Amino acid sequence: MDLTPLYGLRLRTPRLELRLGSRVELFELGRLAEHGVHAPNEMPFAVAWTDGIGQPDFLESFVAFHKGALAAWSPQRWTLNLLVWEHGALVGTQSVGGKGAHAKGRPVTTGSWIGLVHQKRGIGTEMRAAVLELAFRDLGAVVATSGWLDGNEASRRVSEKLGYVEVGVGAQSPRGVPVLEHKVVIERASWLCPVPVEIEGLEPCLDLFGL
Repeated sequence: MDLTPLYGLRLRTPRLELRLGSRVELFELGRLAEHGVHAPNEMPFAVAWTDGIGQPDFLESFVAFHKGALAAWSPQRWTLNLLVWEHGALVGTQSVGGKGAHAKGRPVTTGSWIGLVHQKRGIGTEMRAAVLELAFRDLGAVVATSGWLDGNEASRRVSEKLGYVEVGVGAQSPRGVPVLEHKVVIERASWLCPVPVEIEGLEPCLDLFGL
C-alpha cells in the first residue's frame, strides 16, 4: 500500500501544525521525550513507555513504534501519529485512529503527549481539537473515545474543555498497580471546534481511510 499521500497531510490551527514526521524528526521527537514528559513519580499513560527512557535502545524503539504504526496501516484499521509543531518548534505528538468504516458508526480514538517544557499552555486542547475536527468534519466519524487515569489532570481538563462526557470507569496497570481509568466520549452531534482548523492534502489520502 502506498502511504506517500499521508506525508502531504497537514492540520493547522492558529499556532500549531500537525503532520507526519521524517525519520530525523522522529529522532528529534524521541529526544524531546528524553528531556521529560511527566514527573518521575507519576505515570499518566496506560502503557508505561516513558519508563524506557534512558535505555540504550530507547530512541531506536521509539522510532520503530512510529514506523510500525504506518507499516500496519489498512483502511480497516489505522493509526495516524502526527507530530506537533508550535510556531516551528516540535512540542509533542497527537494520534488519531480508527477501525472499520466510519459510516457504520465505529469510534475513533485519540492519544497524545507533550514535552514537559511545553505543557500548561493549552497546546493539548488545541492539538486534540485539530484531529477531532479532521475525524468529524472530513472522515465521517460519529463518535470519538478517550480516557484519563486518576491523577492525570491535564488529560481530564482537555476532555472537559472539548465537551467529552464520562461513560464509565475501568482500570489500567501501567506499573503493575491498578489505577482507575475514566472512559469518556464525544459525539459529532455535540462537537463544537474551539479553534479554526485548516486541513491540507486530505483528498489524496481518502482511499487510505476507506472513504
